[in-house]
Amino acid sequence: MQVSLRSKLVLSAVTGVLLVMILATTITITTQISVQEELAYQQSIEITKGYANQFDGDMRSNMEIAHVISSSMSEYNSSDRDEVNRMLKRILQDNPHLLGTYVAYEPNAFDGRDNEFINAEGHDASGRFIPFWNKIEGEIELEPLQGYETLEYYVYPKVFNKNFITDPYYYEDIFMVSYVAPIIKSDEFLGVAGVDVSLDYVDDIVSQINAFDTGYAIMTGSSGTILSQPYNKDWIGHRTIYDYGNKELAKAADDIQHEKSGHVNTIDPVTGKEVVVFYEPVKSKNYGLFLVVPRNEMLAGTFALRDKLIGIGILSVFFMGLAAYVASRSVTSSIDDIVNDFKDMADSAAEGKLNIRANTEIDEDFRKIPEGLNHILDGVMVPVEETIRVAEQLSKGDLNTRFEGEYAGEFRKLADSMNVFAKVLDLIINDSNQVLSAMKEEDFSRDLRVHGHGDLKLLTDGIEQTRHSLQQANIDQQITEQELKEYAKKLEHSNELKDMFTDILRHDLLNPAGVVKGYTELLLMTEKDEKAERYLNKIWKSNYQLIEMIQSASKFAKLESSENLNLESLEIVEVINNSIDILANQAADKEIEIEFIEDREYFVLANNIIETVFTNIISNAIKYSPEKTKVIIGIKENDEHTEITITDFGEGIDNAYKKTVFERFERANKSGVKGSGLGLAIVKRAIELHKGEVGARDNPEGHGTIFWIRLNKLSEGSSE
Repeated sequence: MQVSLRSKLVLSAVTGVLLVMILATTITITTQISVQEELAYQQSIEITKGYANQFDGDMRSNMEIAHVISSSMSEYNSSDRDEVNRMLKRILQDNPHLLGTYVAYEPNAFDGRDNEFINAEGHDASGRFIPFWNKIEGEIELEPLQGYETLEYYVYPKVFNKNFITDPYYYEDIFMVSYVAPIIKSDEFLGVAGVDVSLDYVDDIVSQINAFDTGYAIMTGSSGTILSQPYNKDWIGHRTIYDYGNKELAKAADDIQHEKSGHVNTIDPVTGKEVVVFYEPVKSKNYGLFLVVPRNEMLAGTFALRDKLIGIGILSVFFMGLAAYVASRSVTSSIDDIVNDFKDMADSAAEGKLNIRANTEIDEDFRKIPEGLNHILDGVMVPVEETIRVAEQLSKGDLNTRFEGEYAGEFRKLADSMNVFAKVLDLIINDSNQVLSAMKEEDFSRDLRVHGHGDLKLLTDGIEQTRHSLQQANIDQQITEQELKEYAKKLEHSNELKDMFTDILRHDLLNPAGVVKGYTELLLMTEKDEKAERYLNKIWKSNYQLIEMIQSASKFAKLESSENLNLESLEIVEVINNSIDILANQAADKEIEIEFIEDREYFVLANNIIETVFTNIISNAIKYSPEKTKVIIGIKENDEHTEITITDFGEGIDNAYKKTVFERFERANKSGVKGSGLGLAIVKRAIELHKGEVGARDNPEGHGTIFWIRLNKLSEGSSE
């Protein structure tokens, strides 16, 4: 069958145009899908890294606290168990995220006095110094450490002399991890110092991680133990990532053990969806963070762009084919050259050569046809080449690359979208790099100034949260180190004030009294006879009063032998609050309220022993006050002095005793209240060394006494 030339022309023209447009559209779609898919993968990787770095920063911060405690104990020479206990308790109070603080010493490695502390508070039957301050039950309490001879938290630092982070474990129904550092002095292992941290906060954070629409995160320990995942909460701490029975997840867990990151494609064993699992190690302990993202959600933007480009391509092909058909029908003369030209272009386009152009050196009537075709190819080829160029540069990390040239319609939108994305990504990465570089140099003041939107905001927020955590940890470390140094200096100065009389009291009197106390407590634990137990209780109470008298006499002897004290600037409200904290239990036993409200600071010239003054007077007020009353503390000042008053509502003091009550062994009321008779004598001597005044007067509101203390204010030129 013969086909007319016109039909041949139409068929050839339309076929050629269709091939060119289909190929150009295919290349454009393929390139854009590849770029968008790469960006989606990179975005998920950065989210995973951001959270992994955040948890790594938290773990380093907790390890640093344990290291600070161990370093302080390595330099500590006073061998005072009470002082160390106060330090551990204060660190626990100042770090609300901690669950416990502790030290554990080798036998007799702390002060050589383990036998004196057998079964004492915070000790076990060995008497070793193993205090464990914790808030497992809510309130801060002291217990002896358990399992220190066999468990890793003690054995590993002892054997290897290295810091150690335990695998997650359950202790009294709390899922936690321990950070432990060895205490080394003169190359000798003395014990360990550590902190415990609950892992509940990890589950809270990880459970809130959302990637795209339904993506979620899983956190694992160094052996693959599940620390957090949103679907099977009963698996936390009891199952591992290997229990999913998924070989791709098992491979990812193995990579985490070797500090490798990456991603795998698999079927989610929980939801049954096709997912991409991104994983990143938390390098402090080889913990792992897994980001599980449904593949169709991650590539939703890519698929939408693909559909849009396909629609544009179909319309382009349709209209170009229609134009070719209309043009070919108007041809009435020989168009062999045009047909051949179209054929050559179609063949070249089929081979991927889009740079070929139609011959325009033809008759005027037909010239617009090849010119129009060339213009179409230019309009398609230029943005395709530019898209390829920009995509290649972005994939190489050159985020300064931008679309060049002028484009119209959808190609203009494509160029603008790519330019905006590259610019935003460039700003975020440059700003983040500056912050991370500053953090590497331990400069945490440089904040993140460019914040992204959507999933990019998760990345920038993670970096900012990490910076804040490290900044606070750095500040806390500096403060703690400074406080410990200052405290060590004060302890050293205090030790220099001890004289021979104090040493004799402590050694020759307190030691036998301590032995009596220990044996009495031991007999009380084993005695079954009620009468014998009653006499043993009397012995214990009498011995306790003897110890209290010896300690008071020791303090008074030191004050009596002192000619002056080193006075410095002290904020007196804080000192009074410390005394109130010490006496809180004594007041609670009698349901007595201690009323002290001050919203400003008062600085005076004083020595740290001033805290003993307030502790003695407030304790005295509690002793002689009826139950369910109150003790009121007030402060006022003039140009030269600061006056502190302690008011009780007891029986009061007769005028005849108001002056002698501050003398040794003088007590205004001796009925029913036990005491050494030295408390107010200590107060008087301490105030004399402060060049201050102390006295007592009647409470004008009724029964009771007002004790007043007058201290010198801090003024310009005063020596500190």
